[in-house]
Amino acid sequence: MSGQTPYIIGVGPGNPGFLYPIAKDLIDRADIVIGGRRQLAEFAPNAPQTAVIDRGLAAILTLIEANWREKRLVVLASGDTGLFSIRAYLQNRLPHVPFAVLPGISSLQCLLAHCNANLNDLKIITLHGAADAHLQNTAMMNPLTAVFCGGENTPQSIAAKLTRLKFADLTLTVGENLTYPEERVTCGSPAEIAAGNFSDLSVMLIKNADPAGRPWPYLSCGIADDAFTRGDVPMTKSEVRAVITSKLRLSPQSRLLEVGAGTGSVTIEAALAAHEGSVISLEKNPAAVALCRANLTRFGLDNVTLIEGEAPAAIPTDAQFDRVFIGGSGGNLADIVASLGEKPLRVVISAITLESVGEALAALKNGGFSDIEAVQIAAARSRAAGTKHLMLGLNPVTIISGERK
Repeated sequence: MSGQTPYIIGVGPGNPGFLYPIAKDLIDRADIVIGGRRQLAEFAPNAPQTAVIDRGLAAILTLIEANWREKRLVVLASGDTGLFSIRAYLQNRLPHVPFAVLPGISSLQCLLAHCNANLNDLKIITLHGAADAHLQNTAMMNPLTAVFCGGENTPQSIAAKLTRLKFADLTLTVGENLTYPEERVTCGSPAEIAAGNFSDLSVMLIKNADPAGRPWPYLSCGIADDAFTRGDVPMTKSEVRAVITSKLRLSPQSRLLEVGAGTGSVTIEAALAAHEGSVISLEKNPAAVALCRANLTRFGLDNVTLIEGEAPAAIPTDAQFDRVFIGGSGGNLADIVASLGEKPLRVVISAITLESVGEALAALKNGGFSDIEAVQIAAARSRAAGTKHLMLGLNPVTIISGERK
């Protein structure tokens, strides 16, 4: 091994028998081996110098920087180097270091072999060191999802969250301590897995028998009004919502701030469109908050943060967003737009009075927005009148949009 070539080596699921000869030879001849405690004990018990990877990753970067030119250096990565690996972290922060990368066998591959499943059929997420990675959104939209567990996100806690998807027919498979003598593979419903006890070294497969069985399985905007839990709170009608969502120009990764969530109809449209992103929704009416929360549960969404409070005061100071929808301002429209700062944004505002339209146009202009556009939607729906049908007009709504680059 050249002193000029530090290696990142995937050491597989943990059993030393899954380490191939070239990787073992490089580890045995290394001057410095860096890895987790378990990995160092398993694969490099006699290394001249070792360093443990823990939360203090800055020290690891310093160690590599100081030694890679003169010493034979190896970093041990659990599983495969191409799957939620420390490899990406090291290469991104030390781009000048010419790492050579050797892949390994992942615990996920081992579990797929147990289940006769294919890697190319999977949506893969990790909850190791993460919050929830939109677990519910992902599980309900995909026929097969793989989840790397870790920390407080144990298989049983993940399964407990999935019990909220009442409309989904899910089967969970947990692989723990894979390739070790105490290996165990367990299948069951979310409720059954939630009642179990599992090792920290676990990976999970979520099989969804019918992703199309979710409340709104379509890509189109304008969810049918009767798909929502309704109350006495006014709701934005589906035709108007379709235009609002279009004007927001959402991508799967968009981050939306919504002011005036109401029953949550626009909230849910946006959260489904930005299913890998996030929605922060503010609503000051307690009755509307309760309805919005019920609809979020009904649709199984977990990428929405619902806040009861009035804008702009209730907007979190650390909120991250690149889109804003204002559906109700409580008379504070100018202050709300002004509070958005000067960063690049796309803002959409709905208004039902002429005065509100004027306020919205002025607020966007004063906020430095360009490409300002106002569109009025005056939709009508058919209703039966004996053997014939009449058109019944809905209240016209004006949608104002603007962009700041």
